[in-house]
Amino acid sequence: MRSASSNSIERKMLGIALITQARAEIRSSTLREQSKIRDAAAYAKLSKIRWGGHVMRLNDLRWTRAVSE
Repeated sequence: MRSASSNSIERKMLGIALITQARAEIRSSTLREQSKIRDAAAYAKLSKIRWGGHVMRLNDLRWTRAVSE
C-alpha cells in the first residue's frame, strides 16, 4: 500500500492538485501509471528473483572458477 506522501509527490510531479484529482475522479493508480514511478518494494522483489535466476544458472565448469582454484 502506498503512503499519502507518495501519492502527493506523484500529483506534484504531474501538476495535478488533490481537489482536481477528486473532482475529475482520477484514481491514484492512474496517476501512478502516468508518472511511471515503480514501487520500491515491488522492484526489490523482482530484482531478488532476477538475481536468483542468475545464481541458479551458474555451474562449476566456469573458466573463472577453474583459473582461481
